[in-house]
Parts: sequence; C-alpha cells; structure tokens
Amino acid sequence: MSHAHYPNPIRKSHENIIRSVVVAGVLTLLPLCAMAQSGEHDAVDRTMQKVMHAFEAGDANLAFEVLRKDGVVIGYSPARGGMVIQTAEEWVKGFTGPPADEAQRHRSYEILDVTGNAAVVKVLLDYPGWEGVDHLALSKVEGTG
Repeated sequence: MSHAHYPNPIRKSHENIIRSVVVAGVLTLLPLCAMAQSGEHDAVDRTMQKVMHAFEAGDANLAFEVLRKDGVVIGYSPARGGMVIQTAEEWVKGFTGPPADEAQRHRSYEILDVTGNAAVVKVLLDYPGWEGVDHLALSKVEGTG
C-alpha cells in the first residue's frame, strides 16, 4: 500500500458541488504501456500523484494527463440532497487555479487494491472547515489505464 501526503487541493467550487463523505469515480489512468513497464501498483501511485498535483494547482490540463474526459465522477452532494453524476470534463471545470486556502489544506491517499485493470484508492481530505473521505475506483479503458 502506498501512502502519500500532499498539501490540500480541490477547488472551492468542487466542495460546494460535491461535498461527499464517499465519492466513487470511474476514471482512467496512465497508458497501458506505463502500467506494464513499472508495475500496476507503481502506475496507480504515479497517477494519484498527478491527480493530487492537479488539485493543488487547480489545473484541468494536468488532470487530463491522467483522466479521460468521458470518465465518470459519482458522489453524494448534501447541498443537492442526492447523488451527482458528472463526466470528468464537467468535474474539472472547477479547476480554475489554486484555492486561496491551499496552504491550509491537507490530502493523503492510500492504494487499497490493484487487480487487473482496476484499482481502488482511498483519499483523505482535510480542508479548513471540512473533512472528507473519497474512494476512487480507477480503471484502464481501451488500452489506457
């Protein structure tokens, strides 16, 4: 299991849109060749590091280095009183630069499982005034992953 700590990201707008205790996202990882070259677990770890950096920077282009635009993000939104389903392209619209309180945000992740074309990662979010846990279901799709 890999555990990495990162200064906190996720756009303030994402907090308002999807304030979730658990978010399950079906996203796409690195190209298949990267998975084969250094092992599936290492590829998932590299992918999660890029995701964390994209959050920190609030940079949609960086996020799309590891996500497919047609990937799906599913979460519970207390503000909306129910489930929210978005494509990754819709989800990263909130990536508009680093949050003003980025220095006070803290994130970490733990790779729970990597099997075949799938991985499950637990992400802990500690933001000013809010703490959350996301579970990401990652999968390789059409040779990318």
